[in-house]
Amino acid sequence: MSLTIRSLSDSGISTELYVKQLAKWHHEQWLYLNPGASLAERLSRYQQAVQSQTLPHLYIATNETELLGSVTLDKDDMDTRDYLTPWLASLYVKQEARQQGVGSQLIEFCCVQAKQLGYRNLYLFTEDQTQFYRQRGFRLLESVEYRQVEVDLMCRNLNKQETK
Repeated sequence: MSLTIRSLSDSGISTELYVKQLAKWHHEQWLYLNPGASLAERLSRYQQAVQSQTLPHLYIATNETELLGSVTLDKDDMDTRDYLTPWLASLYVKQEARQQGVGSQLIEFCCVQAKQLGYRNLYLFTEDQTQFYRQRGFRLLESVEYRQVEVDLMCRNLNKQETK
């Protein structure tokens, strides 16, 4: 599979189509963590992010014909830990493209971007993918309840070589 990873804002004429698809995917995947949030609000946030030079930055994976997945480099992703920054957030790979390395490549791209912006650490939280992230250089900081869900808070030092 030929894979291209780039900033969503560099998607040319496909940008608006991709923004709509990502908003739909992410809304369906994570609505339970944001009860009361609307698809229109998410769509508006993504449209603003495409126009902004500040975080969040949305990165996408595409092949020759379609959008395969995305990841976000965000200022914060857990309001109970807003002193930690930046965050790898909203890693999503469409079902048909999973188990093909798309997610791993999106993670690495996001890590490189964060390091180029001068960050030393990158944070994330996950409900059930702790081992997946450990294999990609993240370490467990703590297990906590967040929005009534048990999650693992993780960190990757961007100045260290990735360890598997």
